[in-house]
Amino acid sequence: MSDVSEQIFGSGSSGAGGSGTPLQPVGKPKVSAVSIVVAILVGLAAIAGVVVVVRLGMLPTRALIGLIVGEVILTGLAIGLLLSSSPSRHPVRFWLSAVLALALIVGNAIGVKIGMDGVRFVEDIQAPTSDTVLFDVVVLKQGPTDVGQLTGSTMGEVASDPLAKAVHDKIATMVQVQYADQTTWDAAVDALVDGTVPSIVLRDGFLQILAGARSDNESLAQKYDKLTVLTSFEVDSSLAVSPTPIVTPTPSATPTPTAATNAYVVYISGIDTDGSISNRSRSDVNMLMVVNPDTGKVLLVNTPRDYYVQLRGRSGLPDKLTHAGTYGIDVSVGTLEDLYGIPIQYYLRVNFSSLVTVVDALGGVEVTSAYDFTYGGYTFTTGTNHLDGKAALAFSRDRHDFAGGDRVRGENQQRVITGIIKKLTDPAVLSNYPAVLAAVQSSIQTSMPPDVIAAQVRQQLTTGRAWQVTSISVDGTSALDYTYSYPGQRLYVMVPDQATVDAAKDQINATLHG
Repeated sequence: MSDVSEQIFGSGSSGAGGSGTPLQPVGKPKVSAVSIVVAILVGLAAIAGVVVVVRLGMLPTRALIGLIVGEVILTGLAIGLLLSSSPSRHPVRFWLSAVLALALIVGNAIGVKIGMDGVRFVEDIQAPTSDTVLFDVVVLKQGPTDVGQLTGSTMGEVASDPLAKAVHDKIATMVQVQYADQTTWDAAVDALVDGTVPSIVLRDGFLQILAGARSDNESLAQKYDKLTVLTSFEVDSSLAVSPTPIVTPTPSATPTPTAATNAYVVYISGIDTDGSISNRSRSDVNMLMVVNPDTGKVLLVNTPRDYYVQLRGRSGLPDKLTHAGTYGIDVSVGTLEDLYGIPIQYYLRVNFSSLVTVVDALGGVEVTSAYDFTYGGYTFTTGTNHLDGKAALAFSRDRHDFAGGDRVRGENQQRVITGIIKKLTDPAVLSNYPAVLAAVQSSIQTSMPPDVIAAQVRQQLTTGRAWQVTSISVDGTSALDYTYSYPGQRLYVMVPDQATVDAAKDQINATLHG
């Protein structure tokens, strides 16, 4: 035991005239090159770890201070021992310090990896300043099978589209054609169907509108069934002749909150497509998530996709709410602000086609069903159901088996989102954070600033609260009417029941103000 103590702390020497080893001249201790290299490595690892953790900014203040203090003490101890020992002269002390240094290096490396994953995640889900618009070159099913076959022909278009020039430039890289203006997108479809032009180019969102209208009108179904997409391409909306930036309008009377201690409203736009999350598209899910971090309450407000409303910035006929997404997320946000008379601070685009990956990364979710039903090969029972990703997607999609149709589908989507919220606030989920981040990252975009996200995470880690989630849905009556996006045919719409809208306004305000 005394030998080990002497190796770690050094040996004493007997006094003059005493027994033992004679006194030797004390020289400057020699530090080994290995000790210096390891000391430098552990110091750099400690600095990197602290910088990344501070940059991420999601740890509670006490935890952050404790982590930094512990880091400084252990790093100082490791470096001190390393620089006062060598493998040959103090082997025990050296190897103890080397083990401590190695543990610090590995621990900081893991911490840096976690921190950088978090930083990249927050940065990558930030919505771009402009979105993309997907265009389709459409032909008849019995027509050309390759875009090269259109060389020298006339392609129908809507020349008034602000992105027309950018579209021409894109098509010129594939084929040389002339253009004929059909004024409106539905007139362009008619020109293709009646043989006036052999092809047309139009926004994919308009083709989606026609696809959605098939169930409303048999002639529209027959028309759509004659079409096929020859090729598709994306155009940056910033290339528009009169570009409209993607912004979330917020009334000046109600400032946008900048910290998690303020209540706020998030518009969740659910896109049930396999395309890019940044593409303008019909929004099949239109949900407001009202969050009050002070009270721990979340209110989910579902607005049916066919709600017949006046689109923000569009005069004339009202339209289906789902069509608003075709013109940009700012139009959807503004339309819902007008409907409920509230500011919406942030939006969140969710690609529901990626719901499978997200739910599976969370280890499944608990969802309460109000009905017994079977859909997509899955059977759901009244009460609590544990759903994996594919089952959750099936649960979210069915509407034809219910008398309430899209109303029930919206309620079921709320139940899935509620299950996801509860799972995300479970500390056990942190053990599988890489898979969760990877799944969510490709499936969402948000306008919520990184500092607000960090503040919300920090508060959740500090309080560990279980959120109280309430779901409501507005209602209406079914009708057939003309719409802004398709004025030539009556389509199925849901005329708002103002009493349910007013009730929703009251609950939104009650949640916002505690």
